[in-house]
Amino acid sequence: MNSFLYFIICAVAFYYIFKFVMRLIMPFALRKMAEKIMQKAQQGQSSQRSYHYTTSNPFDHFKTKEQKPRPEGKIRVDYVPPKEEERKGAATAGEFIDFEEIK
Repeated sequence: MNSFLYFIICAVAFYYIFKFVMRLIMPFALRKMAEKIMQKAQQGQSSQRSYHYTTSNPFDHFKTKEQKPRPEGKIRVDYVPPKEEERKGAATAGEFIDFEEIK
């Protein structure tokens, strides 16, 4: 019984000490982590391409060299799904569920 009481007291003390230490350390650790992330983002920004749009169309960077500029108003379809056979009668009406009427 004595060792069980000692274990409970130690567990509660550890909980409160851990809680107190985390309240002191976590804001500092999170601030440092955020600073590191911001610093990496600023350093990486110069090596990556800029996302500021220099043209009027923000989607120009998706174009590849194979694509030729299309005249205004023309539509190009890359994929047309195959047509399904038309179903007639009960096949197009949906599912039917057998039921018994209860009175």
